[in-house]
Formats: sequence, C-alpha cells, structure tokens
Amino acid sequence: MDKSRIIVVGGGPAGMFAALQAATGSRKVLLLEKNAMLARKLKITGGGRCNLTNIKDKKEHQRATIHNPKFLYKAFEDLGPKDLIKYFEDRGCEFKLEKEGTVFPKNDDSSEIINILEKDLLDHGVDIWYNHKVERISVKNQKVQGVVLTDDREILGEAVIITTGGASYPQTGSTGDGYIMAKDLGHGIKKIKPGLTSLEIKESWVKTLAGISFAGTTVRVLKMNKLQESGDLLLTHYGISGPPVLKLSSYINEIDLKENPATVEIDFFPEKDEEELNTWFLHHSTGKKNLGSVLTEFWPKKFTEEILVFLKIPKDRKMNELKKKERNKVLGALKGLKLTVVGLRPLKDAIVTAGGVDVKEVNPSTMESKKVSGLYFAGEVLDLDAITGGYNLQIAFSTGFVAGNAAGRNEEQL
Repeated sequence: MDKSRIIVVGGGPAGMFAALQAATGSRKVLLLEKNAMLARKLKITGGGRCNLTNIKDKKEHQRATIHNPKFLYKAFEDLGPKDLIKYFEDRGCEFKLEKEGTVFPKNDDSSEIINILEKDLLDHGVDIWYNHKVERISVKNQKVQGVVLTDDREILGEAVIITTGGASYPQTGSTGDGYIMAKDLGHGIKKIKPGLTSLEIKESWVKTLAGISFAGTTVRVLKMNKLQESGDLLLTHYGISGPPVLKLSSYINEIDLKENPATVEIDFFPEKDEEELNTWFLHHSTGKKNLGSVLTEFWPKKFTEEILVFLKIPKDRKMNELKKKERNKVLGALKGLKLTVVGLRPLKDAIVTAGGVDVKEVNPSTMESKKVSGLYFAGEVLDLDAITGGYNLQIAFSTGFVAGNAAGRNEEQL
C-alpha cells in the first residue's frame, strides 16, 4: 500500500471536499466511507432539499456561528459562500434564494449536489472504499502513519483527514467515531450536546396541542441577554419546535436544565404592541360575544380553549363582562406567554452536534492537529456549530477545503 497517499475518513460534505482539494494537486487520495453510499446526512438535510449555504457575507457567517467563530476566519476567506455557489454553478447546478438568504438547488433535490460531488471525485481519481470503517489512526512518534480498519488491516498514508461528522442522526452513520479517534490521540473533546433541536416544556397543556402552529412569532429566552429569534412556532407532544426554537436551543444547551430550567417567552404578535391590542380589546368590550370566540381571531380554537383554562378565565365570559385583570392576563399571554424549558430533545434528533474536537488544538490555517503531525480535522467533528440557514454546511465545506488543500500541499484550487 502506498504510504504517500492521503486518507480521508468519512464521506460527508467535509470529507468529499477535502478529498477533492487534496486530489487537485495530483495526489493519491483514498476516501473511506463506512456506509454503502456517500453523504447520507447531506441527502436529508433541509428536508431533502439541501440548504447548501447562505448568501450573506463571510462576517455574517461568523456571526451565525455559535461556538468558536474566530476559528473560521481563514476557512471562510479560502472558501466563502459565493465560492461554494460558483463551484456548483460551474458544474451545471442552478440555485434559488429563499427567505433570510438561504440557498437551495432550483430543483429542490439534494441528490443534484451529491451527484456533482461524486462525479468530481471520480474525475479527480479519488479512490473510494465503501463499507470500510476505521477503528483507529496509526501514529508513530507523533506522526501519522495511516489508519487501521475494523478488520485489523492497516492502510498506510502520509496524512489522514478526519471528517466523520458529529453524533446527531446516527442512522446516517454519524455516531461520534471521530471523537473516539481524536481522544485516543490525546485531543480534548468539548462536551457533546444537541444543537438545533426542539425544546421539552414543563407545561402539560401545551403538549396536548401537538401539531398547532403559529406564523411570525418571536421567542425570547429570559435572563439570557435578551436572546430572541423570530419565525414560525410549532407545538409538539413534548413541547415546542420551529426555526426560532431550533436556533435558540444551541444557546440554551449551555444551561443545566435539570438544575436550572430556562424560561421562554412567546410573543404571538411582535408587529403589534400591547397598546394596540388593548385598544382592540376595549373596542370589543361592549359586545356580548364570548371571549373564547373572539380570541379565535388571534389563536386556533383548540389552543384558545386550553390557554383560557390555563389562565383561569371562563371561555364563555362575555366581552362586556371581562374584568380588567382578566383582560391583562390575555394581553400578557398574547405578547409574552411564558413556558418552562426542562430539557432538549435527544442528540439523535438534533440537526447538528454542539461540542467536539477542541479547536485550540487545531491550526485554523490548515486544520492540522497541533498534537499529531499529518492529522487533520474538518466539519462537524470539530467544536463548531451555527444556527440554521445553511451556515453549518458552509462550515463543513470550508473546513474540508482548507484541510484538503493543506494535506495535499498543493497550490491549485478547485
């Protein structure tokens, strides 16, 4: 076996781009994938539509990164969102922009992205071995020698790039293998937690309303520096979900919720202030309609019935009999319904993994380990994660690009 080859462990977006960039310099590259196909997680991302990146500039991508954004400065300089889009456009992919700068293939099919990458791998002569799982990295005198497979075969190589992903969606093959390999070589692993996941709520009445959604809400986390996100909210059998909840979860995961439950506040009508809503109530206060039926202008009927029970206000209370204290309770719920967060959904259900290989032990200019020469990391295996909107995939592609270029030591670029 050729010791001069570069070995990439993991065939997700970071691994494929690392292999492509390493092979651009005419290096021999072996891509090892433990599944029977490449990019299983990429295939389902964005509901199968693949939110490839975000059109916002590199600074916005750093701002969208929750953990260790400064580490990504060089990676985004080398391969920013426009560079990534151009790469695929040059190979025939058409894109469309959606809300908040998100970028999707025009045909809403992640397979187009994967097919382009697979073809490019073959065109660059990358050797792909499917159904081959790496057990450990072979190292001698703090220098990479290659990898050892689960069947005890040793594959020699002068550089190894670990792109095994995180530990979310384990059914796609992301089972935390890279953390074990890195830890065995002396790397620190920042605590692994779910990122971009739904929230479990204490209030039982909310869980009886699974499936009800609300457009254009603002969700705030109290006592967390006015942290808030806006978007559509979904009630579930365990609590709440939706884009604003997913984004906030990656900040809430810093809290020990068992010891200190967090409180979120939901503003159902952020475009209206309390004075406007109060005026609306006063305008209807002379009528003989039931409060419950009037509130269906704001909330779905079933939700209205349950929240009035929660607020201890009879749903058949006539508007002209509504007490000021009761009106204030309803106004408070419309503009700031408070719910208690007692947990996050499990890591297996999270979109990304927070935590991972400590980036302080990795060179941000090359993605090479500071502990083992010839060892590189890229993608979700690193302690890097961002909010939703295409930012996490950009991190994977950018870090894979840098690692592959450095490992291949080539001047050419894709």
